Amino acid sequence: MAGAIHDFDSHRMDALFDAALLHHRSGRLEAAEAMYRMIVEASSSHVPACVHLARLLMRRGGFDEAIRWLRWAVAEAPHQVDTYRHLGLAYASSRQLDDALDAFSKVLEHEPDDVGTLQIVANLQQALGHAEAARATFLRTHALQPLLPIAASRQPPEFRALLLFAPGAGNTPIDFLIEGAPFESLVLNVLPDVDHDCDRLRDAADVVVNLVADVDLGHGLLSDAARLAERIGHPVVNEPDRVALTDRETVARRLLGIEGCVVPHVRRHSEATLERHAQGAGSVSMPYPLLVRPAGSHGGVDFHKVRDGQHLAAVLQQTDAARYYVTQYVDYRSSDGYFRKYRFLFVGDDILPYHLAIGDMWKVHHATTDMIDHPWMQEEERVFLGNPRTVFGAAQFAALHAIRQRIGLDYFGVDCALDRSGRVVVFEVNACMLVHGHNAAFPYKTLAVNRIREAFHALLRRKAMCARREMPATHD
Repeated sequence: MAGAIHDFDSHRMDALFDAALLHHRSGRLEAAEAMYRMIVEASSSHVPACVHLARLLMRRGGFDEAIRWLRWAVAEAPHQVDTYRHLGLAYASSRQLDDALDAFSKVLEHEPDDVGTLQIVANLQQALGHAEAARATFLRTHALQPLLPIAASRQPPEFRALLLFAPGAGNTPIDFLIEGAPFESLVLNVLPDVDHDCDRLRDAADVVVNLVADVDLGHGLLSDAARLAERIGHPVVNEPDRVALTDRETVARRLLGIEGCVVPHVRRHSEATLERHAQGAGSVSMPYPLLVRPAGSHGGVDFHKVRDGQHLAAVLQQTDAARYYVTQYVDYRSSDGYFRKYRFLFVGDDILPYHLAIGDMWKVHHATTDMIDHPWMQEEERVFLGNPRTVFGAAQFAALHAIRQRIGLDYFGVDCALDRSGRVVVFEVNACMLVHGHNAAFPYKTLAVNRIREAFHALLRRKAMCARREMPATHD
């Protein structure tokens, strides 16, 4: 780190830090960042400024620089537990999971019974393949505190929601949806062979939200969640039995025949079947190119457009999964040569736009496009988010409504495109899709994502109020 370059006395340093904090809390982030940088360059021992600078960097995706500052901060003040928490979050956000686990384990050295950190550690252990350690940590968390509360933004809360979470099984991303919510959330880990006090759970909450969303990762736990929800007896958002019908192959079959909708063929195959196909002896009934991804993967991880058998063999050797999804490739380029992927969230009766990703490659993800460098792309997304009917007309929305009817979930997402004939090309339909509020680089998205969160709150509120109306008087 830079040495002292400004001759500040401690009084001026404290005043500057207070001013930086004021800017930070008021949302003037550029001014706050400039002041934090001035402080850390002037003083090699101002840990709070380092930590706050790292938090700002993380907010806009600067995880590598944030990690550098936080590593310096923990070396300077190794007993400040919150610094390890921020470091763990920065490592986790940059997918450096081993380092994230080390950082959060440091937190547990100081606070061994902190259930929030135990939950994070267990999830990291699960993600890293430490199955036995993860199970032990989840069980310890459950023993210390079966329900992990997330406080409401108001007291008393409007209602209470019980969130069924399956460790390591692919859950609906929920953080943004419940952040600052007027209701209290109670997270319950759904673990195999763990008995739950359903009378207590029934009294603790008004509505059950099933977060177990990935059929490939959580099939067995979906059954556990279904039995648990049935025993509790409250209204359920995303009933597990319906989620069980949302694996990629089943969804492709269920959506066939929708007018104005192109649904690429999807089949799930074992590794052995694909190895034989790569050698010319398999039974995959689709021509190359093929889209191949491990079952249970998301976000474009290990997702390949395979051109021939030799390429398929290389992909199989590289990924080493037990089962794969093979999807028919559909060229969805627009007339200008760019690929456009639209994401809608279905929340109750609402169909709400979340983003438009534009790129020059077939695999389009908003986070990996270069839209930040192209104002015309941002303007096109802004217009779509403000009024999606400028892009999706009556026929396209009719197709989206038909998708909602066939899927039958309360909350889920659709990634799709429009082909040159105006038909909706469906890529993915499930409840695993991410909605987040980190849109500093694309501020026009804020209104759209807040609409989704508000619709989610309204959905839960309707379910909860329905449960309260039906509650016997003896529960009052």
